[in-house]
Amino acid sequence: MIFRFFRALLSRVGRLAVKCRSFVHSFSCRAAVGKCPTDYGKIGEDLAVRFLKRKQFLVLCRNWTFDRGEIDIVALDRNCGVLVFVEVKLRSCESLVPGYFAVNKKKKEILRRTCRAYLRKFTRCGVSYRFDVIEIRMRNGKNYQILHYENVKLF
Repeated sequence: MIFRFFRALLSRVGRLAVKCRSFVHSFSCRAAVGKCPTDYGKIGEDLAVRFLKRKQFLVLCRNWTFDRGEIDIVALDRNCGVLVFVEVKLRSCESLVPGYFAVNKKKKEILRRTCRAYLRKFTRCGVSYRFDVIEIRMRNGKNYQILHYENVKLF
């Protein structure tokens, strides 16, 4: 029953597919050299979507915006039928502030407002949801590590 609802939601949103798991991988970042920060953000989001596909998540949409806020990835965890809002943070390994802590109080307030707007627009009452942070740590521009923090306190 819940999958029927999300299939209908998919037709409204117009996006398909994904999944997830934690791993360290090799990656050539030559294409990203000399690009602006939004290009690096897109690279991070692409890596996060691939990661989510491996964990059997169904990606409903990417970069959903409302007012001044943006949700990087909205997905469905097929294992438990929970709607998941994902914030992606790309950092170098030498970064002083890890991606998990980069989601500060102000960012959480903006995300909270944006998530509520998404829920009002696309879901019915009684839908379970959670907020995750995916942190991608780049090493020397070639290797990366993905850390998936599930059920981060936002609400």
